[in-house]
Amino acid sequence: MAADSENLLKIMAKITLDIFRYDEQTDEVPHRDRVTVDVPETTTVLDALENAKAEIDGSISFRRSCRSAICGSCSMNINGVTGLACKTPCNTVMRSDGSIAIDPMPNFQPMKDLVVHMDPFWDKYTRLKPYLQPSDPDDSHETERRVSPDDMKKLVDVANCVMCATCYALCPVVSVDPSFAGPAAIAYAYRFIEDVRDGQTKERLGQINDDYLWLCAHCYACSYCPKHVEPHERIINVKQRTIRERVDLDTPGPRHALVVNKTIKQTGMLAETEVIQGTVGRFNIKGLLKVAPLGLRMASRGKLPPVFLKPIPKVDEVRTIFEALEVPTLS
Repeated sequence: MAADSENLLKIMAKITLDIFRYDEQTDEVPHRDRVTVDVPETTTVLDALENAKAEIDGSISFRRSCRSAICGSCSMNINGVTGLACKTPCNTVMRSDGSIAIDPMPNFQPMKDLVVHMDPFWDKYTRLKPYLQPSDPDDSHETERRVSPDDMKKLVDVANCVMCATCYALCPVVSVDPSFAGPAAIAYAYRFIEDVRDGQTKERLGQINDDYLWLCAHCYACSYCPKHVEPHERIINVKQRTIRERVDLDTPGPRHALVVNKTIKQTGMLAETEVIQGTVGRFNIKGLLKVAPLGLRMASRGKLPPVFLKPIPKVDEVRTIFEALEVPTLS
């Protein structure tokens, strides 16, 4: 027993939680509190917060439920990185002074301490109708709607999403343009777009386009997903499906993707001049006039790309890659 107590003392640590504090009902500006807890250094950030709330300050507010990384409730910003507090051991995030900075998720309005208003996130999720919409009624089937194992493989990873909003909080596009649907909503829409039982594929793709699918900057910030859903890959899949289904192709986003593919396949290089014209629209005089000042500044600095690009050596190898991947291009 004495040895066990000694071993326990060795792994106990004084951890200082540097907590964002704010109550929208009473505070004009946020402040920070530093609370020190005695817990094993291997405990999770969520358990450390529970200890602080139970033993030191009962007013500390945060969301949590399962404590097992399956409910998604305890997302928060820990030392500048958003993630699930129940899945984050303290000894992996402690700073050199033994402290851990804990803040509410970015891209959300704080409500009380680490609790944020989730309405914008849920509104965007709901707009994409995240439920099965078959093309025929259930009573027309004698048995349940069957799905093959191969078709289910496309859905398994994204079905693991727990709506923790980590990817939404990490998304720089959401931070500058709140109209963007966000990675989680698009990833979950993909789950139904690829479901062979669903009959609303084009309608879903049209709604995602309306919710600014093509604003995604492909920065891979949302690749940090605690449940490995890989929302960035799902966004790419949805864009590809949008092009295959020819949904709203005459808009800047699809035009940009297609003209980039076209110029690289033709020359092995990116023809910036053609990309700009193809994205804006070759006959969109008003749009071209808007980008004209940029072209003039580039020309004045000697940075204007050549109007005509010669294909690189062995461009046939590049074209072979495109053909192997069946990448769509502009005709």
